[in-house]
Amino acid sequence: MYKGNNHFVIIGWNERVKNLLSYFEEPLILNKMVLIDNTLEENHLLPDHLYFIKGDPHDPETLVKANIQHATTLLITADLDQLEEEADLNSILSLIASKGQNPSVYSIVEILTSKHSANAKHAGADQIIQRNLPISHIMYDKLFSKKMS
Repeated sequence: MYKGNNHFVIIGWNERVKNLLSYFEEPLILNKMVLIDNTLEENHLLPDHLYFIKGDPHDPETLVKANIQHATTLLITADLDQLEEEADLNSILSLIASKGQNPSVYSIVEILTSKHSANAKHAGADQIIQRNLPISHIMYDKLFSKKMS
């Protein structure tokens, strides 16, 4: 069980989270981060100072182990191994479970489909990362920046 206060909780391990953690060079900051993931099998792949809890992020017991009650920030990432709809619903369910334990935690949720952005907002998300929007903009720019001959 994580016993610290004023920490970050990250739900979901993936390449995006790995890249995010590479921005934090101070071990002190990483000591205040807790990762919850139920799919990760090898925790030796994680940074040494990241506290890891293997478990279901919808389960109140897992959230208590992460000391979500005293966390300041929550980042929920979408599971790209699931269908978009299922990934969004799981992200929203994780948000509801977390907000049930700590209604004041500042929450950032990655959503894959635009139709679930409003649902995430209703569930208490403070910030929503709509993953499909930036990629769509890049595709559009690339498609029309090519010179036609």
